[in-house]
Amino acid sequence: MDVEQLLGNFKEDLGNQELSEAELVERHILFGTPYLFNANEQLYFELKREIANKFTLSTTQIVVVGSAKLGFSIAPTKLWRTVNDESDIDAVIISEELFDHFWKQLHTFNINLTSRSFTEDKLYRNFLDYFFKGWIRPDKFPFSYPFKQEWFDFFGSISYKKYDKRKVTGAVFKNEYFFKQYHEANLRKLRAGGFR
Repeated sequence: MDVEQLLGNFKEDLGNQELSEAELVERHILFGTPYLFNANEQLYFELKREIANKFTLSTTQIVVVGSAKLGFSIAPTKLWRTVNDESDIDAVIISEELFDHFWKQLHTFNINLTSRSFTEDKLYRNFLDYFFKGWIRPDKFPFSYPFKQEWFDFFGSISYKKYDKRKVTGAVFKNEYFFKQYHEANLRKLRAGGFR
């Protein structure tokens, strides 16, 4: 199915008030092979396995989202933009264990941090906003947090190679509840805005 058909189906479902946001998340975001991997499902499995192995997780805890998944973006700043050569592969890890691991490390790190620059403080507050939503964005980690570079080294090592020669990014959700809540809230905003 081409992107225009996928977009049409998505908009039709979005306009169907009998479908809840929860159903839309299940149907369009959690279910199925991502658009970028439709022609090579095995490659999708390999990506999931590579990330899962790095963090000692199951492949079922790795989900690709964004335009790589849908074939188009539903982010407010890129709404309906179809996947293109510059589009990343956004991988989400859904794991309480990994989330809590980072939480503990960051808590210890932050207690020991005596001061932050203005820029670091702004980044930290932005990090907290995502954290409150059950989502850890490593790009928002404090600058001097030791694991930040390790995270980017790993995702850099699997980027621009066999996965459609694209950048691969990663983030961690505490559990499926927070993952779904985040996406449901975005879909509610789309519906409220008329989404055309």
